[in-house]
Amino acid sequence: MIEKPIEIQTLTAGPANQVLWLKGRTESYIFKWLRHSQRFGLDRSAEFELQQQLAVTGLAPDVIALDPKQWVLQRYVEGTPMNSFALGQTEKLKVTAQALALVHQQQPAWQGTTLWQKCDAYADKLGGAISAQLLQFKQALKSNRAQVLCHFDLAFAHILVNQKLTIVDWEYAGWGDRLTDIASSIEINQLDDPSADALCHYYRQYSDTVIDNHELNDHRLFVRWLNQQWTTLLNQE
Repeated sequence: MIEKPIEIQTLTAGPANQVLWLKGRTESYIFKWLRHSQRFGLDRSAEFELQQQLAVTGLAPDVIALDPKQWVLQRYVEGTPMNSFALGQTEKLKVTAQALALVHQQQPAWQGTTLWQKCDAYADKLGGAISAQLLQFKQALKSNRAQVLCHFDLAFAHILVNQKLTIVDWEYAGWGDRLTDIASSIEINQLDDPSADALCHYYRQYSDTVIDNHELNDHRLFVRWLNQQWTTLLNQE
């Protein structure tokens, strides 16, 4: 049983989720209506299995209950989204670099999808030309680097600033190349070149990993292409 809410507030209504804040006297919750899961190839059961494992460390909110086809109820985490927090750009970049490094260091016992499997699902829906372009990216980005857990949607708005870093909205998470995850954060936060360089500098401090700018630029091109395919899928009838 959960505490009966005394107030309900709408937080966001994005393409993949509609989010409500259920405020109780002593406990509060986040309720999400899950949208377009099939269109984007989202495996909600796998998403929240991962989130439950990460919740043990405080990196993700705790899931209380879900219907993977319709909704999820999770515990409210006290914290301010970094996009609305009174932090300077330098501090935001440091926190984002720390968040990326923390995600990449996780080793959950989780058999979720890889980024390429998600891309294959996009290509299946969008047709032959997209499949050919995807194959070119797979060949261009081939690497011997170990696959790591990635968020793939690490906007400032998805990082909550509190006593611990908490990250929300894990629907696009999967196994992949850390450079793609860093490139995704650069693109989604619309960082200019000096800010992108600073993010990589701080990431090295948190992870002891040097980022090759040439390789990173290749991943940024891929992320831009992938975001275009996502938008195309969103606008399909």
